[in-house]
Amino acid sequence: MATIEPALRRGRLCFAEARPTVQFIFLLRFLTGTALCASVAGDDGHLGRTLWGAAAWVMMIFAVYLFNGVMDVPEDRLNGSRRPIVRGDLPPGFASAVAIGAALLSLAAGFALSPLMGGMLAVVLTLGYLYSGPPFPLKRSSGGTVLSGGVATLLTYYGGAFSYASEIRSSLMLVVFVLAASLWTALVGSTTKDLPDIEGDARAGRMTFAVMHGERVLRLTICCTAIGLALAFAAAVLLLKLPLWPSALAMAGGALVITVLCFKGRRREPYGAFMATQYALHGLAILPLLLI
Repeated sequence: MATIEPALRRGRLCFAEARPTVQFIFLLRFLTGTALCASVAGDDGHLGRTLWGAAAWVMMIFAVYLFNGVMDVPEDRLNGSRRPIVRGDLPPGFASAVAIGAALLSLAAGFALSPLMGGMLAVVLTLGYLYSGPPFPLKRSSGGTVLSGGVATLLTYYGGAFSYASEIRSSLMLVVFVLAASLWTALVGSTTKDLPDIEGDARAGRMTFAVMHGERVLRLTICCTAIGLALAFAAAVLLLKLPLWPSALAMAGGALVITVLCFKGRRREPYGAFMATQYALHGLAILPLLLI
């Protein structure tokens, strides 16, 4: 019992280091891809495959973000983070070993489901390493962050669709939602996340958009991007007569809140509003399809 308790505690710390809120939003993205595919595939899908695929995907995201926590220690210290590794509660070596084990387990589960699923998992794992790992981590530039975040998000939706139907049965509704939500994540998520960390990122040598252009330009960019994406999504839903108007309203509301917070000079709250919008965006896309 004396040896089990420290291991369980370290396991909980690994889970906390890997950011449960981010893991949950990736699960929501996966299930949204499943739900939008089910609207086309109908009863041809398989719930067991979907659950297996979701477990493999979440395990992979856990591995990626735990590895990111190990590699982000210098920046996290400069930015005042209180995550377990920075606090000294979780040894980086232990976290790295758990991340490697989780990555291998997710790949094994993915390839057991299908070669395509395993391949998609391998791509996102590779992006996760390239984002944080040596020799040239993508996290040092905003372009690298947008690329890795956008591709990982897009593949998550299609991973969910593929797990359900054993093939990707695309539809206009799936394409429009995936494009809008992926751009929202890549462009609004990456910029709001950088807002509170400008000084620390600069001292750590990151050449992000915020570091290069300053806080004032960043805030204006966030507002314009969020509002522009929300308007484009709403226009597509309206013109194409898609049943995604609740999600479009959620994005519009989120864009408005983020804009107000940016003009008020808030730093951490815009990212919180971005995440809240993510939950609403996906929940409102899934719920109507479950009620049909």
